[in-house]
Amino acid sequence: MLNHGAWNGRQILKPETVAEMTRKQTGDLRARAGMPWGLGFCVVEDPAQMKSNATLSPGTFGHGGAFGTQSWADPSRGLVYILMISCDKLQPTPDDSAMRRAYQQAVAVALNEK
Repeated sequence: MLNHGAWNGRQILKPETVAEMTRKQTGDLRARAGMPWGLGFCVVEDPAQMKSNATLSPGTFGHGGAFGTQSWADPSRGLVYILMISCDKLQPTPDDSAMRRAYQQAVAVALNEK
């Protein structure tokens, strides 16, 4: 997805398909604050709207699971964030939990970005 549908020298998806999947498809309907839906992904439109998205670029796409597992791809930075956890009491939501914020902040620090 970060390589516009290409992998290992082969075009798996058309770049136009990837672009369509990772752009806002739901108008004003939001999955979470600052995040509309694309096709199969949430799209970070405004990172400032949710604390967990503060280290992500606009256009980052991904999805979080009900028990906290997260996967986000940031095309501007060429990064994929994957957090594999299973916890049913993440507050205020799994998408904006303190654990996700700490993980993404640690990645930013490790990359000397924040």
